[in-house]
Amino acid sequence: MAVNRKRSIKILKLLAGLTALLMVAAVAALVLAWRLWPFPIERLQQWSASPAVFDAKGRPMLCVVGPDEQWRYPVSLHDVSPWLIQATIAVEDERFNRHCGVDPLAVFRAFGQNLSAGRIVSGASTLDMQVCRVMDDRPRTFGAKVVEAFRALQLNRLLTKDQILEAYLNVAPYGGNVRGVEAASLRYFEKRAKDLSLAEASLLAGLPQSPSRYRPDRHLDAARRRQRVVLRSMVDKRLISERQLVDALACPISLSRSSRFPHAIHAGFLALKHRPQGGRTTIDLEIQAQVERLAVAHLETLPEGTEAAVVVIDVAQSAIVAMLGSGDSGDPVDGQVNGVLAKRSPGSALKPFLYAAAFEAERLNGESVVYDVPIARGGWTPSNFDKTHAEEITAAEALRRSLNVPAILVAEGVGLPRCCGVLEAAGVHLPTDAQSRGGLALAVGGIEVSLLDLTNAYATLARDGMRRTPRLFADESSESVRALSPRVCAAISAILSCRQRLPATAADEPADRLAWFMWKTGTSSGRRDAWAVGHNRRYAVGVWIGRFRGAGRLEYVGAEAAEPLLCRLFELPQLRAETDPPQAEPIRVARPLSLPRELGRDLRIVSPSEDETFIACGGTTIVHASANHDSDNLWFLNGRLEGAGRERRFVLPPGGYELRCVDRQGGSSAVRFTIRPMPSSASVSDNL
Repeated sequence: MAVNRKRSIKILKLLAGLTALLMVAAVAALVLAWRLWPFPIERLQQWSASPAVFDAKGRPMLCVVGPDEQWRYPVSLHDVSPWLIQATIAVEDERFNRHCGVDPLAVFRAFGQNLSAGRIVSGASTLDMQVCRVMDDRPRTFGAKVVEAFRALQLNRLLTKDQILEAYLNVAPYGGNVRGVEAASLRYFEKRAKDLSLAEASLLAGLPQSPSRYRPDRHLDAARRRQRVVLRSMVDKRLISERQLVDALACPISLSRSSRFPHAIHAGFLALKHRPQGGRTTIDLEIQAQVERLAVAHLETLPEGTEAAVVVIDVAQSAIVAMLGSGDSGDPVDGQVNGVLAKRSPGSALKPFLYAAAFEAERLNGESVVYDVPIARGGWTPSNFDKTHAEEITAAEALRRSLNVPAILVAEGVGLPRCCGVLEAAGVHLPTDAQSRGGLALAVGGIEVSLLDLTNAYATLARDGMRRTPRLFADESSESVRALSPRVCAAISAILSCRQRLPATAADEPADRLAWFMWKTGTSSGRRDAWAVGHNRRYAVGVWIGRFRGAGRLEYVGAEAAEPLLCRLFELPQLRAETDPPQAEPIRVARPLSLPRELGRDLRIVSPSEDETFIACGGTTIVHASANHDSDNLWFLNGRLEGAGRERRFVLPPGGYELRCVDRQGGSSAVRFTIRPMPSSASVSDNL
């Protein structure tokens, strides 16, 4: 017995020694691993945020996945709802603030539950360990758990509990490719994580346990059942009351149907083009929503397939507050086009700046007489929209009536270089060959511009001639450059001003309130583009109506298709300006524009020109004849009297002709012209 007892004591001592040796070895190994295998803290910062665009008030406009195809928007702990923080700790790691990365009580509890069940039914992962698991992404094995525990101990030595919790909330999975609470909040509720309610926070807090099974946009019922577990855990820990639990469960969950939050989507993608990481823009989603509502309603009154583009610029801030690139951003073809940036012919919408160039050069003022007579320039015989001429008219009236001929004569008298210089100084980016390519046709929209540039030019008029680059990001700078004098801007704005009666938005508002704004319409050749642009000194607004493919319609007239929408936009409470028109000071005319050569004393046929050749299509062609003055002229074609008037229209077959015009004073003018038959297909192909 004594021998056996001694032997047992020796064995126990040996086992104790071996245990102590193993413990020393384990501690030594732990210390060695701690030194040789440091925690890779840099991995916590390796995930970049997905690009996101927000409006001026921080509301989401557009969010897209990052380079790793994940939705991830890191936030600080201060920008997370307290409900979400409490719910996460309550359901995931109730002793989070009391352990050092590994929770021994949770380990013993999980060991007992799994042993009694004969299988794994519970885990002991802390939030610290979950951060380490996401960071290393190892298979879920016992060895991986040991590594996670070791890493969690290291993590607790490097970061505070708040920093660890913030890291967890930014890397935890919340279903699909959604990582972190900010991405989950934006994705499912279209709001920031700091704005979550108790019901929404408790729903999100339950997702990381099984993101695929509880993903609310696919398995809402399962997510709501998990939400109940989270809320019950919060009640048990006295974080909320039973009444709050009942209210949260009764609160309906409204999930976003979109994964990209397409509000002001064209402005959002434009912002990402300039800043791939995104940021806070100058867009105001409240104004944007009203612009979209009015534009969609207006398009319903126009032919099917019509598109619209609208841009609104805050004059004082030079900030783009609303941008609608097309009528339907969901259209797979036209919806991808940003009509605000497209280059289109502006028609008469450029005319205010041509007159501004003449005013600035002291060649003209609003009371100056200009002439509206038939003219011809190199075979081009421009006419007014209504095909009539007003003879003598003031510059202000010619601009108000948008007469083409006076604008062309003003541009000719001032000079195209000065006109183009004023346009570019005001903010319109012209092509380098604008003068040679557009010529005098620039006065009637013979060169393409973008709606954004043109609207910004009208904002220059609203700023009394100070040009600023439009801003799309809140932190962008925009320097002011003098483009026009204040008196010229005031004169142009006063000429084109309008006083509009405002609809009452409240019972106590007077019914006779008026709002002032100035505007100008434009219609391109072939009625392909309808424009209306203006300002009320607070906002500059531009509207374009047409088709992106360039097909014209009779309805696409600026005054009929675009102007009504512009007026409704200026009626919006957010855009109203109950101001008076600017006081226009008299503009001195130092060197008046010379009379056009069509107004000389001698009678002259303006069109057709001498030795002009026409081609007869279908056996005949139409020849328009006009003279430079008088309305009682007599017209003779090959010696035969054809009628009287300033203009005549002839339908003629091929041949040679002499056209003579005789006025009441005995003056006459004659030209010869030729009409040739249409060449045959063979000859045309040979020439090619």
